[in-house]
Amino acid sequence: MSAHKTALSGDEAVLSEEMRDGIQISVGELVAFACRSSDLVSNVSGGPTALEGIRAHQKLQKKRPAGSEAEYYLQVEIEQDAQSVVLSGRVDILHPQSDLHRPVQLDEIKTTYVPPHKLPESTRALHWAQLKIYGFCYGLQQQFSADTPVALQMLWHNLKEKKTYPELQEFSWRELEQFSREALAQYVQWHHRWQAHKHAVRVSAQALEFPFGRYRDGQRELAVAAYRCLRDGGKLVAEAPTGIGKTISTLFPAVKAMGETGLDQVIYLTAKNSGRQVVRETTTSLHELGLRLSVLELQARDKTCACSLGLCSRDEDGICPRTRGFYDRLPPARQALLAQPLLTPEIIAQEADRLQLCPFELSLQMLPWADLVVCDFNYVFDPLVQMHNLRDTLRQRALLVDEAHNLGDRARGMYSAKLTRSDSRRAAAECKSSHPSLRRAIQSLVRALDKWVVELRELRESRTSQNHPTEPVPAKSELWISQPGDETPQAVNTAIQKVLTVANQLWEAAQPPPDAIADWLKNLFRFQAIEQLAGEEHRYITRAQRSSNPESRWHEQEIELLCLNAAEYLQQAYRLFHCAILFSATLRPAHFVYRQLGLQADSPYLQLPSPFHPEQMGLFVCPYVDTRYRARQGATSALVDMIARTFHSRPGNYLVFFPSYRFLQQVAKSFAERFPEIALVQQESGSSEQQRARFLECFQPGRESLGFAIMGGIFGEGIDYVGEQLVGTIVVGTGLPQVNEEQELLRSASAARGENGFDIAYRYPGLTRVLQTAGRVIRSESDRGVVILADYRFTDPFYRSLYPQHWQPRICDNGETLGAALKQFWETR
Repeated sequence: MSAHKTALSGDEAVLSEEMRDGIQISVGELVAFACRSSDLVSNVSGGPTALEGIRAHQKLQKKRPAGSEAEYYLQVEIEQDAQSVVLSGRVDILHPQSDLHRPVQLDEIKTTYVPPHKLPESTRALHWAQLKIYGFCYGLQQQFSADTPVALQMLWHNLKEKKTYPELQEFSWRELEQFSREALAQYVQWHHRWQAHKHAVRVSAQALEFPFGRYRDGQRELAVAAYRCLRDGGKLVAEAPTGIGKTISTLFPAVKAMGETGLDQVIYLTAKNSGRQVVRETTTSLHELGLRLSVLELQARDKTCACSLGLCSRDEDGICPRTRGFYDRLPPARQALLAQPLLTPEIIAQEADRLQLCPFELSLQMLPWADLVVCDFNYVFDPLVQMHNLRDTLRQRALLVDEAHNLGDRARGMYSAKLTRSDSRRAAAECKSSHPSLRRAIQSLVRALDKWVVELRELRESRTSQNHPTEPVPAKSELWISQPGDETPQAVNTAIQKVLTVANQLWEAAQPPPDAIADWLKNLFRFQAIEQLAGEEHRYITRAQRSSNPESRWHEQEIELLCLNAAEYLQQAYRLFHCAILFSATLRPAHFVYRQLGLQADSPYLQLPSPFHPEQMGLFVCPYVDTRYRARQGATSALVDMIARTFHSRPGNYLVFFPSYRFLQQVAKSFAERFPEIALVQQESGSSEQQRARFLECFQPGRESLGFAIMGGIFGEGIDYVGEQLVGTIVVGTGLPQVNEEQELLRSASAARGENGFDIAYRYPGLTRVLQTAGRVIRSESDRGVVILADYRFTDPFYRSLYPQHWQPRICDNGETLGAALKQFWETR
């Protein structure tokens, strides 16, 4: 070797040492990375369930002949391209060589809903690849010679027919070695590139300095607590008021932990698009300081899919052309995207367009190879959307949950499901000409829904007749709510399983159901999945409606499987992570937050003060207004006067937040009649993204806009109105959720646990909305503005005890007092 090649730099030496460390990988992981080919096969329904697969495996394994072994464990160490690789896996059934005339045989069991010849060739090839590598590992373990024969048998078990289709092939061990080494070479080459990137991330993270000249008040405390949690593991809950800089205060210590500890990946969850934008801006500033971190930003399928965006059209078989040959074109795309600093939806889309790949699926393929993944809550907590690579326990991950006050309600929604008769009938109609077997199955589901409602009605009539002998009058609509221990709609669940089985058969046979019912099938699969996971915190709510004639049959039925508390499911998700940090500006009171988020009582709770001066915000409580539902008509005039006084005290941009659209419209009409000279913009129910953007355009510096919006909606959370974008907010009412079956069930379930049900179901969630809304006004050190709390209940000790420490409320008993207080605030600097 020439002299100039004998020495390695310090970084190169460390990297070389890291490369020599053995790779540990399962056969399944190797196959998934290096052996996939051809088309991207739809997995909307999820295929046979894990329970069905386990039962089929156990059934066939019990039938194995004497002398064979089930779940035979394999682990071999092999050198590939100067890299040590430890490869492991479990063979479903091993038949050791019994005599010289019969070779050793390895069996792999795969469950299907169709005969194996109807499976897509890419699916069959992938399963055979797994079995071939098992054969290679066994031969290496037993020191087979190159010409030693190995028998491999695929046992395709058809769940519909309850029949097994064996498929036997014989290979020489040399053939299996050649196949396996090709896969290993591909993975090892990728692994070296990946390790080089990880090394660059570690070095740059270690050298990274805090990007700002100084820490804001409370910011360093949050960053230090976050780093300790990232280093040591566990949970941390942090209530950090607006302005502290929660994003950089959690991301910076996470990056440092990646450089200084064994942390491999960070998952950053945010419920709002604006939250993803803040993370993008923050990481960009760190990249400018030399950080080599790779950031992947996931976007929802409907906003990413090329078909949904009209960028491609399905072929005559109803298949997206970007899924044809997807895995054949994937490797160069993966190579191009590895180690790029920002993998935004736009960057992913560009690469997907270049190679004609599905952009959403391409983003999912990059999940294991990004250092920081920014996405919605559902990618971690939703059982049907959760990222599969989180199950890889060899990697150490951290979870950062922004706007964590939203997690409890969001998680309850993820573990709830709904099924309606009308949607099911429409789905059946869509299948009439193209998929008759699926149509018949859906019609059976409709009949099961009808039968379930009849049974509930008969049960109620039976109970009523025992207590009230007179004939009950048929109602136009009825409601049944289950209690723990009540009978569940088994016939409906059985019918759902039948529909999904037929749909699976169609998918496996590459004859997908009509695209028009894709969303309905996803919803049906969710209902089935949640029903299988349901526990004591779930209730069945059945609603039925008649037409205008109360004597007619039910024309609409709806079954909702409602989750009242998702804490147990959140706990299961936390276990996938080395640590979890949950933070928001509004996480109070602690006992309520911990109960909703599934946290142990001993998890650290950090409550930080505001970094801003209290004098920056004028907080005025107006108890002379009663905004309760029955008093709203009488409150309208006082509210109109209050809004006008506030606006005229210092013209600028103001937002008024209401508890409902009806109340908003009522006050808006009256305000427009009395003050037509003041331009008014209103949030519309079900507004599109374009409508939301036009609303926000009104709130720019230099404008004098008055906006009416809904408390807890898009304009009341997650948006930074900096400086003159917003100089004041009026919060109308205490933000209590509307009284309905769901909230009342939450109330009664909490009361049954010995808690204050009204607080849990109404007052605490309402308080969170109020605090979030009030937090829109002061966003930086130079901001100055006012917050008006309009309702007599804000003077109640319950609310006052939960006000943030930096609040300095001033009570205004009438309009004149409020006007004088506002004048004094704006004149005082």
